[in-house]
Amino acid sequence: MDISALAVVTGFVLFLVGSQIALYRMSRGRMWSAQWAAFSFTTAAAAFLVSGFLGYNLSRHARFVSGTGWTGGVIWSEVLFGALMAGIAAVCWVRALSAAR
Repeated sequence: MDISALAVVTGFVLFLVGSQIALYRMSRGRMWSAQWAAFSFTTAAAAFLVSGFLGYNLSRHARFVSGTGWTGGVIWSEVLFGALMAGIAAVCWVRALSAAR
């Protein structure tokens, strides 16, 4: 790896760290709260579960190759990923609601 590639990678990492610090400060620390995570995971779980059960492929590459986003049946990998996110959302909701008491 030459020095220019190392400089680009270092700059990218510094940009990511700086942007996360800025977002954390702008949200006054709420960005990493259990309530925000619960909303985010619930939304993502709903999107993956609904699209997986309806047979809509969320992968842009697969839609480009097949010419359509719709498949002939359930996409179990999306359903599994949505169920995993729903489990994480449930944990976040329990933590958020117990902290609100």
